[in-house]
Amino acid sequence: MDLLNLDDKDFIVEVARRIIPVKSISPASGGSGEGERALVIQGILKEMGFPDFQVYSVEDDRGVSRVSTVLRVGNKEKTVWLVSHTDTVPEGDLKLWSKPPFEVTVDGNRIYGRGTSDDGQAIFLSLLLLKHLRRDALKYNLGLAFVADEEVGSKYGIQYLLEQNIFRQEDLIYVPDSGVEDGMEIETAEKSILWIQFTVKGKQYHASLPQNAINACRDGMEFILKIDRMLHEKYSARDDIFNYPYSTFEPTKHLKNVDNINTIPGLEVFYMDCRILPQYDLDNVVDDIQMEISEFEQTHKSRISVEFVQREQAPFPTPTDAEAVRVLMEALSRRTGVPRVVGIGGGTCAAFFRRKGMNAVVWSTTMPDVAHQADEYCVTDHILMDRETIEQIIY
Repeated sequence: MDLLNLDDKDFIVEVARRIIPVKSISPASGGSGEGERALVIQGILKEMGFPDFQVYSVEDDRGVSRVSTVLRVGNKEKTVWLVSHTDTVPEGDLKLWSKPPFEVTVDGNRIYGRGTSDDGQAIFLSLLLLKHLRRDALKYNLGLAFVADEEVGSKYGIQYLLEQNIFRQEDLIYVPDSGVEDGMEIETAEKSILWIQFTVKGKQYHASLPQNAINACRDGMEFILKIDRMLHEKYSARDDIFNYPYSTFEPTKHLKNVDNINTIPGLEVFYMDCRILPQYDLDNVVDDIQMEISEFEQTHKSRISVEFVQREQAPFPTPTDAEAVRVLMEALSRRTGVPRVVGIGGGTCAAFFRRKGMNAVVWSTTMPDVAHQADEYCVTDHILMDRETIEQIIY
């Protein structure tokens, strides 16, 4: 099928049909990485007449090759970059899906499937811009980065690419990985991220003889509630630039303990996802957690160890007068509504650019509550709107 001869909606659907069935789940989440999906994207780029992309591959700590693909078109002084990530989260409980997660289901203007919104929509937008590219009319270069490993920390994706000197300080960096339905929110700030693994070690024993056991399950539940209360009470500031204005501290993943009901578990492993307002120093949060562990162990026989799976102090926000913000606001002013500058709790690739002093912006027109959910979907009309907005910037 000749992609260039399809109308835009059919083009988006066809690209989705090629990409979404190729699972690209991180090895840390039980998948095999983004390598196969990267090959599909590279094949589409060649088919569209853009074979001059660069491939960046780095081996992760499991020996899996993590692949990112970068294309830049034009010979201007500055580049407008669209940064999309090619990895997805797992599908979760299949019983919650009414449609096959790794097949494309089209219903009117909706395209269903795992990764269609997060971050397939940005991939579709990037390729659609190439479909209509007018090289002679470019005001900026157009740069497209299809990156690995965003869902679990970006170590092998954008963090690696930033070490390769691909991006420049004067470039305009757009990350279409969050947004609202009217497209009028421009994200310039993110919260700090702290992912924590707690391991509670007790003593396993038969459930009829609890005097011989140290119940890691009970101690773990008591401890997580104690930590939860402390963090919420101590880090309670409010910042209304964020769409949820408080720091969040959420117990999430819990590993399997024993297989049978009549055994007291001697080991519990559970996790917290913390998104913390940037005014707080993560070093202080970590110190408070360590102190809480020390105090708990003084009154309990179980021992608790902690590992910080992800720890990213929020960088300074992108200034509202930065060129990337200003030209986007000018382009959005042609729509109905007033553009708003906001902060978010979710982590994106933009934070790593900001840490390097580059003015990155997170923006897209999208459904805000479908990423990581069952029956995830994107809307083709949103992609068409965003194509027009980006074209107002680059031409």
